[in-house]
Amino acid sequence: MDVLVAAAIHDAKNALNTLGVWLDEAQRECASPTPSPALARAKAIASTLSGQLVELLALYRAGDGSLRLAVEDQHLEDFLADLMAELDESRAILTQTGDTPENAIVIDTDFAVANEVNAWAFDAYLVKFVLLDALRNALRHARRQVRFSLAAAPGGGIRFSIADDGDGYPEAILRNENRPATEMSAASSGLGLSFARLIAARHATPAGLHGRLELGNDGLGKNGARFSLFLP
Repeated sequence: MDVLVAAAIHDAKNALNTLGVWLDEAQRECASPTPSPALARAKAIASTLSGQLVELLALYRAGDGSLRLAVEDQHLEDFLADLMAELDESRAILTQTGDTPENAIVIDTDFAVANEVNAWAFDAYLVKFVLLDALRNALRHARRQVRFSLAAAPGGGIRFSIADDGDGYPEAILRNENRPATEMSAASSGLGLSFARLIAARHATPAGLHGRLELGNDGLGKNGARFSLFLP
């Protein structure tokens, strides 16, 4: 039965990805100078559900010991450029729906250290997934500004940080920051944060140094949220 559950999640994720492709085709076939808000909303929902299934499947595989990361050297400037291009694409979809509050939010970036560090070893697909999820969450809760930065961590490693000027994380999330990443119950931290903690912890050095997720309300403004992903 466990194998069937994993297979069903995988098949549902692939079906949603295919649905997204057909929604794009439907948008083109409409041949209208004004994109259809209904189709754009459908595409956004399909994308969100597909992402949640990716996270759920990773947590499931971590639980049964079958999760494997594809850790390879990544050129940081290229990685960040790809990530921002994907974020811009998803924001453009929201513009088509007419639900555009987050598009008024300014994203400041500080990637200067990427040229200095040049490359780092991590699973690009999963780390990008974590960061995009965090950025989209910051955009939903920010008032005017989000800051996305990369820094060299003291003692070695790199740290991606995303800060906003919203109301910060609820105390329930901060109290449960160290909840085990494979816990599948209805945790107050939510699926996305459980997935992020899992992916961070699965990045490790031969010396036993593991990645980690750090959350705080010392972001922008008075008590904005700060999401930091450390990779050893």
